[in-house]
Amino acid sequence: MEPQLAPLAAILDLNTDLLLNTLEGLDDDAARIRLPGGGNSLAFLAAHLTDSRHFLADRIGHPLTNPVAPYLAEARTIVDITAWPSLDALRDAWCAVSAHVQSALDELSSGDLAQANAVRFPLADGTQLGMLTFLVQHDSYHVGQMAFLRRQLGKSAMTYRRGAGAAS
Repeated sequence: MEPQLAPLAAILDLNTDLLLNTLEGLDDDAARIRLPGGGNSLAFLAAHLTDSRHFLADRIGHPLTNPVAPYLAEARTIVDITAWPSLDALRDAWCAVSAHVQSALDELSSGDLAQANAVRFPLADGTQLGMLTFLVQHDSYHVGQMAFLRRQLGKSAMTYRRGAGAAS
């Protein structure tokens, strides 16, 4: 793996476990609860991050069929989603795309990372590496939201245990 990519890959790997940990011990109904003030549910955030990782895989030249795309395709906001995948399906899709992205990152060269990225993100770096950097931050931001929502649902705090949520 390219040295400048290794820290980002490590954070993506950590976030893979952390997302699973936020869902640990929840059922489908609990994961779909939205707080009284509005906002996203845990299920929506898990679907969104799974979709985002599929976007990342596509942008780095390693597309993978996205099983959550049909649920999100016509939705502009969370209220537009009329059917939800189960938490088990979300976990499976998250684990599959996460493993796929990690494998794809190993194949990227320094030349690949330096290529201009057609999609603009709020960073000065308009390269593929800049896109990856933004999407890693995006993952972390939403995993933090998920940890907060978990606590608001009366569940224990998200753990940093590695591999803990995978068996849920």
